[in-house]
Amino acid sequence: MNKEIKVAIIQLTRIGDLIQTLQAARQFKAENPEAKFTLIARKQFAQGILFLLETVFDDIILFDTKEFFKTKQLAEATKEVNFLIDHINQHKFDLAINLSYSKSSTYLCSLIQAKCKFGPHRNTKNEILIEDKWSQYVYSNVLNGTSVPFSLVDIYRYIMGVQETLVLDPDPDFHKRDSNIVLHPFASQRKKKWGLNRWNELIYKLAQENPDAQFYIVGGQEDADEAARLIHSPALEKLQKRIHIRAGKDKISDTYQLLSNAKLFIGHDSMVSHLAAETLTPSLIISLGTVKPFETSSYSAHTINIVPKNKCFPCKVETSCELLPCHGSINYQVVSTIASAMFKDVPINTKFLKSHLTPMHLNTAKIFQSDYDANGLTLNELSSDYKNTQDVFKAYYKIIWLYYLRSTETNAELPEITKDTAQELYRYLGGVHYLFELYNFGVKYSNKIIDCTDKKETDLEEIQDYINKLGEIDQLCHITKKAYPLLQGLVDYFYVNKANALGNNLKEITQNNLLNYYDASNLAAVINDFIEKSVNPHIAVNTDANKEV
Repeated sequence: MNKEIKVAIIQLTRIGDLIQTLQAARQFKAENPEAKFTLIARKQFAQGILFLLETVFDDIILFDTKEFFKTKQLAEATKEVNFLIDHINQHKFDLAINLSYSKSSTYLCSLIQAKCKFGPHRNTKNEILIEDKWSQYVYSNVLNGTSVPFSLVDIYRYIMGVQETLVLDPDPDFHKRDSNIVLHPFASQRKKKWGLNRWNELIYKLAQENPDAQFYIVGGQEDADEAARLIHSPALEKLQKRIHIRAGKDKISDTYQLLSNAKLFIGHDSMVSHLAAETLTPSLIISLGTVKPFETSSYSAHTINIVPKNKCFPCKVETSCELLPCHGSINYQVVSTIASAMFKDVPINTKFLKSHLTPMHLNTAKIFQSDYDANGLTLNELSSDYKNTQDVFKAYYKIIWLYYLRSTETNAELPEITKDTAQELYRYLGGVHYLFELYNFGVKYSNKIIDCTDKKETDLEEIQDYINKLGEIDQLCHITKKAYPLLQGLVDYFYVNKANALGNNLKEITQNNLLNYYDASNLAAVINDFIEKSVNPHIAVNTDANKEV
């Protein structure tokens, strides 16, 4: 890049999202040192990590919507909002990127003056518009799907156009760190939080196996009471001198310093786990409830992620669950065995797991190790050579989305599967064939609409008939994804892509939709090919018969 480019990043969500945004923006600046970044964020989330944000962003604009209307009249609040927008627009941005997908962020992005905009914003008709493909992917797959194979940091990088994976250098003084283990046993939701009894058992076991270890329990003010209950457990009575409660006492910057001198972090997927990645601290993450580890795992090559095998995992935020079966799938002995090894710098690999854990333990949980490749962060399963159906589809989607959205060819081998998984995949062939046919009908009727618009005398009734048929195709695609849930990623992406088709008239919009249907049918054919190749060693697939469907 030869010329300075001014970029506005809108990130109105929580602290963990801000850290992930920082990690992506840092890579953009490494590739484009002339870029000038301005972060626009909520004060309540960004203020505590300014010490980090200021290392990447050239300017940071903080605001809080509650302050606009809390004690003010509407006219006064409107005046302050206008003042904020005027202040933002003085920067004369070349590019505005909205990495939040909230209603307020779409309006804010629309008010910002920029030559180009990525992410959701509003058009002149007050409709949400998402023009770039990776933001369409976030809107269609990340917000509601469970088959996303990418880290959010990498998706942010892709939206920004970062080409290389550029990460922090290793800590050369790691061996000088104190024998500290930092724990964060808290989470924003009960479904994501391992019970205190399990944490009691874990701390006791780790203390017995690692007599030189000191334990630091970190968290916010809202976690202080729970931290006190944890340390006053009878099981930990004799360990009081080795357990230090920092929850409710430290600022985020203090926790950052504590992690910078620790040999291990153990906790849930949270802001603290992302902070641990920034300090290059090896981390053991317990993923439960609504957590999607492939998306939100800490951006570090030094992370082990323990994930329950329950079919209901990950669940949705709105799903009620009293029994929390995924919590019981992760045994404290699994966590303590891996944690002790990480604390002693013992490599965690498949051989280690099979020699130190029982088959019963490995039957209820999956263990992933993080690493980097040319496309970003990857999670590699250590606990089994065979993938279940959902993980197989993640592998498929990673290949096709990298190729389709990023023009990147990957040489990844198709996952190894069991015969049971082959049976489940075989069932999906029917759904893929049906989608292929539907998308081909979309190509057919789009062409017919274009032909009608080229005629000297336009037959509006005929055009409306074809438009109605395209609507029927959308409905049938929706029904298909309900019957075959793992096809949701494909169906939803092309639905959102079609909804954002550009054009000044019916013909131009339909021409773009024609490409949409054509691309969708091609990707359906690719998935069909992947399934056939995966299934063939286990089940004979009649390829000729499939082509006639």
